[in-house]
Parts: sequence; structure tokens; C-alpha cells
Amino acid sequence: MKISCNVIRDVLPLYVENMASQDTRDLVEEHIVSCENCKKQLEEMRTFEEPPVDTDIAPLKNIQNTLRRKKLQTIILSVMVTMVLAVVTMAYLTTPEYISYNENAVSIIEKDDGTVLLNFSEEVSGFNVEQYPAADNSGYVYDITTWETIWNQEISKNNLENTVLNPNGEAVASIYYYNTDGSENTLIYGDPITDGSVMTLPRLVLSYYVLFAIGFSMICGIGLVIFRKNEKIRNGLERIILVPISYVFAHFLIKGLHSATYLAGRDFYLILLVAISLYFTLLAGRNIFKKLSFKKPERTL
Repeated sequence: MKISCNVIRDVLPLYVENMASQDTRDLVEEHIVSCENCKKQLEEMRTFEEPPVDTDIAPLKNIQNTLRRKKLQTIILSVMVTMVLAVVTMAYLTTPEYISYNENAVSIIEKDDGTVLLNFSEEVSGFNVEQYPAADNSGYVYDITTWETIWNQEISKNNLENTVLNPNGEAVASIYYYNTDGSENTLIYGDPITDGSVMTLPRLVLSYYVLFAIGFSMICGIGLVIFRKNEKIRNGLERIILVPISYVFAHFLIKGLHSATYLAGRDFYLILLVAISLYFTLLAGRNIFKKLSFKKPERTL
């Protein structure tokens, strides 16, 4: 019986791989002796080479580096958000609740060597002292106030010990206790420095800082509109504008809508700490958002 070419071609792969029986191999060999087409196909199958394996791992490394950067950005974002919440919480717990003057809150002790001690009650968790020379050069005038905090009331008692007001032996002309409710200062030691009333006003320096930050944000915003088509400048401005925005948000987190303060140094450093954390949080969020965002393909009519 004559074997057709189709049958031979079906078994050629088995023949090439030495997986056919001896009878089948004999049939194939007998057929290709007289069939040039099948013989040619057999030779092509024997000379077939597998395509080389791509050993370039650069694309895989790029994918790995991208995933690593995204993971790092996510970690940084989480850490910064946690830090912001922690700082704002601590700022709230340690916010001064000023104590109106009473003899139990603070009393003055004068020693024989001329030093003056401040004696605080248990409710006092912190105090502030401002010093300036008297107009008649009789010594120094001291303005003091005291406060308590939620932290001191509810979590950790921190009773203050007696504090030396003039450790370097300065002459104490008078000591005033200032309240933060707009009332006049109370003379608690020495002679009055004027014939009238004395009042200590809060500082407004934080207002200037936040106004500057808002103005700088607006300038950067205008720059973003002008250079919206210049990717390099736009990316730089997007990073820069996050600085004043972070400061403004930090200001409102620490001070709310009020900028007046009797403790400008404390409030400013807290605002800076929150602003730095917020900046890196917003920066990490911006980078993640840019990675996740994609352009929609344009429709073709």
C-alpha cells in the first residue's frame, strides 16, 4: 500500500524526535527516497533552531526599581502622616491654658542674698518670664504668667520647683503678672514702673509669616498657570508651592484662625515641625498620584 505524503508529514515530528517505532521509521525512510518534497521538509525540521532566549534582565530591573520606589514613597507617606498626627496631638495636649493671677498660683520669696524665687502651686505646669530694664535704671522689670495643660491635668503631673528669677544677681525693680484676657497687669512685687496701668499684649509675628506664605503660594500659582506647558518648570513650581501651602496648613492646625500668641517661639517651632512633615507628606502624595494617573487615549473619528 502506498503511503501518502500527508501521512508521512504527520509522523515526521515523531521521526525527528526519535519517538516513532522502527516500522514507522522504515516507512518514512522508504518514502523520502522517492519524494523530494517530504525529504526537503525533513531536512528543514532537522535544521530548525530554537530562537535565542532573551537574557537581558534590564526591563525586569526597571520594574523592580519602580516597585521599590512606589513602596518607599508609600512608607514615607505613612510615616509623615503619622508624624503630623502625633505632633498635632501633642501640640493640643500641651497647649497653654493660662491661669489668671491669684496668690496660690505663684508667690514671691525674697532671700537675704538678694535672689528672688518664684514659688508655683501644683496646678501650674509652665510659666513664661520677660525681662527688661527699668526706665529709672533701678533694676529689671519682670513680666510673668503661668499656665496649665491638658497633659498636666489628665496624663502626667509635672509640679514645678522654686525658680530663681535673678540667678546672676540682677536687681529686681518690680514683678508684674500678666493675664491673657486683655486685663491690665498685676504688680506682685516691687514698685510700679508708671503712674498708670500696664498691659502686656500678644505678639502678631505669626500673622506676618502666614500672610507671606499665602502671598508666596499665589505667586507660585500664577507661575504654574504661565508655565503650564513647560514640564520642567511646572514640576519645579509644583514642588516649591508645597512649601508655603504646608506652612499655611500647619499654622491653622496649631493656631486655628487666631495668630496672636504670647509664646511666639513655641508656636513657631511647632508650626515648622508640622509644616516639614506636611511638606514631605504632600510631596510623596504628589509623586504617587502622578504614578497612578494616566492619560486617556484620544478618540479617533
